Amino acid sequence: MEATLEYLAVGLLIIVLVAVSYHMVEAATSTLATTYEEQLYTIAERTMDKIVLTPGYPEDWGTNINVTPDTLQDFGLSLYGTRTPYTVDPDKVMRLANLSTLPNPLLLNTTRLAQLLNLQGYGFRLRIRPMLVVNITVLDYTPINNLKFASKFRVTVSNYYGLGIPNVNVTGMYVILRVQPGTGNQGDLELKTIFTKSNLTDPLGQCILDYTSDLETYFNKNRTDKWFFAFLIVRAEWQGLVSIAGYATTAQGGVPAQGYIIGNYVFVDKGLNITTVSNNGQNSGAVLVKDELLQAVPEYQELLNFTTVTWCRDATGAFRSNDPLCNNAGKVLPSAQKWYLIGYIKYVEPLSSHIFVFAQFRGNPVAIVISRLPNIDIAYGGTGAVPANSVSLRRMCTLYNYPYIVELTIWRRVEGFP
Repeated sequence: MEATLEYLAVGLLIIVLVAVSYHMVEAATSTLATTYEEQLYTIAERTMDKIVLTPGYPEDWGTNINVTPDTLQDFGLSLYGTRTPYTVDPDKVMRLANLSTLPNPLLLNTTRLAQLLNLQGYGFRLRIRPMLVVNITVLDYTPINNLKFASKFRVTVSNYYGLGIPNVNVTGMYVILRVQPGTGNQGDLELKTIFTKSNLTDPLGQCILDYTSDLETYFNKNRTDKWFFAFLIVRAEWQGLVSIAGYATTAQGGVPAQGYIIGNYVFVDKGLNITTVSNNGQNSGAVLVKDELLQAVPEYQELLNFTTVTWCRDATGAFRSNDPLCNNAGKVLPSAQKWYLIGYIKYVEPLSSHIFVFAQFRGNPVAIVISRLPNIDIAYGGTGAVPANSVSLRRMCTLYNYPYIVELTIWRRVEGFP
């Protein structure tokens, strides 16, 4: 009997010891996991602060074309000289943008970015998007001789997460520039016409802007032996938040209708023939659209400023290296002489949201839209990575006066897999 009790006591003691050991191991593992996550959170927080609160070095690397990804010494997107925190420099953001149809000649790729942020052992995803995302879809065209002008649009306004926002006040400004053709690719601006329409988005965040009748009436009164450059600017406002979008209305049939502006330099597709438009005796190569354009209705027309672009190709198509500014771009970006049409603007309005360049493509006049407010979504370590453990941080920042969300997700490379 006594032996049996002793065996039971020993068995019970073993069970207690195993339970206590298991609990101790579980507690230690839990503590280790928490510490592991907190360390990753600390790295993410430190990296986010560096991105949005420091300007990098050189501080003007966004506009200074001589600063290439290889010569950039420190990364940061903050606007240099501002006293307002979380103000992001859009020119620096432009260095991260890469259009699928036209590669960025000064792209800061994710491999170099990881080196500058000292994140080679980590994977990360960086997204910079407006709080109001405006998408423009063409629903119908109005044929005018051999051209078709986009005339009916669906405007979709969504939040950062892609959900449509109802009751957004959407105002669209359809701009037509009538130009008298001259010799070569030169012409004189005869008339600037602007059609403005407003609408509210429905429960899905969509509304229609229809300029069909306006265009039909306009071209019934205008001879079609002129050049017509047309583009659409849309302003969306919801509870004090504002977003701007631009669209080249004759962008169809393979027209390369986008480009980059880095500092004072403009980069567009080499297949375009640039048109020089004389405006009140001043040779102009672009229309520059100022910040919060439509807020000044009906004085908005005064916010469409013509600006002169000097292009770095002569009449034969050769690169003009005899011009100091062109020669500077040619030395920094030798390959750009072959793959891009480069121009420079003497003065860029600091608060401009878009620049529309006059050009011709296959003999037809087109407007090229260059947005200075690009959306960014880049990743290092695989765009399809599904990390076992990651940390995401978001900060609300401003580009010019527009509210943007900067989102950073970081994970350890060993824990992420494509």
